[in-house]
Formats: sequence, structure tokens, C-alpha cells
Amino acid sequence: MLKFRPIEKSDIKLLNDTYKSPDALGCECNAVSAYLWSREYDLRIAVFDGTVIKAYYRDDGSVWGYCLPHGKNVKGAVEEIIRSAEQNGEEAAFDYMSADEKDELEKLFPNRFTFINQYDTRDYIYLTENLASLSGKRFHAKRNHISKFFRTYPNAEIKEIDSSNFDDALNVVRGWFAEKKTDYKSQSEYGVIKEALENFDEFSMRGTVLYAEDKPAAMTLGREISPICFDVMFEKALTEFEGSYSVINNEFAKLLTNYKYLNREEDLGLEGLRKAKLSYHPEIIYERYRAVPKK
Repeated sequence: MLKFRPIEKSDIKLLNDTYKSPDALGCECNAVSAYLWSREYDLRIAVFDGTVIKAYYRDDGSVWGYCLPHGKNVKGAVEEIIRSAEQNGEEAAFDYMSADEKDELEKLFPNRFTFINQYDTRDYIYLTENLASLSGKRFHAKRNHISKFFRTYPNAEIKEIDSSNFDDALNVVRGWFAEKKTDYKSQSEYGVIKEALENFDEFSMRGTVLYAEDKPAAMTLGREISPICFDVMFEKALTEFEGSYSVINNEFAKLLTNYKYLNREEDLGLEGLRKAKLSYHPEIIYERYRAVPKK
């Protein structure tokens, strides 16, 4: 029987080592993200024969989805998941699978699973150079927004995040929730961002704060997925500073041109967020799948 447990900070190294790949693009390879969000989504891990298995739990203690195992014995781990699920009267379904993971599962277990596209969890991946340069007609409107912002706030500046401006970044997040008439103290995302900042160096985070009229107007924060891809995990801007989203996006990309790609994560099924992500013309829409055992 598999024994799952909560993900602890000490597990980040294990997850890093397990998911490490020189050309990884997907958020499933961001070990810090898995740790930070594990309490919110009740994501737990187990280790079977040197292979890491992640599972999502319901409030009643049942599993609603597994991630494809990673490690030396993927097939054996999947077989163990199937046995464990059967013993618990549950379904051995796999969630948030990338296209490569989908193909791997089908190769290991031909015609055993039905695959369902999970459109709301797709990652939007961009060429960093495109977001940094915003060249060409398709980015004309973005350049105009940025130009207007700097005409309105000629003394605006961008600063990389370090211990001196952690609270400025959090002020943006608090202001963002206030604009939505939401108490930030009740929002798990605020706690996640705060923990990421509190462990900024340990988690190898990078981020920026945009200032306008000497006030924090926008922030962004993320972490490397692989040597070719950086994960922009959080981005918040205050709407009172028109154009601040366009500016923080562009300025952060300028600092990350050593990465070929920027992963700006999913759209959560929100139409407005989807349109915003598509407006930056992703190079790759990184598909996700749910695998359900065939009856």
C-alpha cells in the first residue's frame, strides 16, 4: 500500500532531482511551486522504488487524481497506484499530464486509459525575446500601453526584488486584493507569495517591483524550470496605474533573456485571463490531459 504524506520544504531537493531536465518547459517540473501550493490543493507525495508519486486529495481523504510518477520505475509505480486505488475503492486517474507524459503512459499501458484534454490547465509558453522586444505589428498595442505609462509616470523605475523591497512586493499584492474588494488575509495566494518571498534566496526566486510616483505599482515573481525556461509564477499590478501590467511583463522579460522561454502558466478557465495570455502570442500552448482507466 502506498503511503502518501504532505510535501515539506525538505522535499524540494527530492522533487528538483526527480523532475530535473535540461529542456523542461512545464510547471510540473517546478518543485518550489509544488511545495508552495501543496496545502491549498492537498497535494501529497509517496516514493515507490526510487520513483516519486504525487497525488491530489479530497477533503474526505480520498484521492481524486495522481500525477504521472517520475523516477526509475514509472511502470511499476503506475501498477502500484492501480493496486492501491482498487484496494481503496477509488479510480486510478492521472491528472495534469503533459503531452509527453500522456504518450509515456499510453506506451507503458497500451489502450488502458482514455485521455481527456484539460483545457483550463494548459501552460502558455512564450519566446522570451518576443516579450522583451515586443517588436512587430502584433505587439503594437502593447508598445503603446507602455509608452503611455512612461509618459504618465516619467520617473517610474523597475527594481529587482531583494530583502530591501519584499514588503513593497507584498504591498502590491495587498492592493490587488483590495481592488477586488477581497480581504487578502483570507486568500491562500497571499500566503503562498509571502512564503515565497520569505524564502526568496533558498528557493532561488527572481522577481521585480515596478514603482510609479514612488509607490509600488506592480510586482512579478518566479523561478527557473530548466536552463531554457523560466516560470513566471506570480504577477500582480494595480489598475490605478494604467499600463502597469504591460510594463512589468516587458521589463521582467528583459531581465530573463538568458532563457529561451517564459512559462506564464495557465488561464484557470477564466475568459479574461485567457484573452490576456493569447494577446501576447504564445509560442507553445502546453496541453494537459486527464487519463481515466477504461472500463
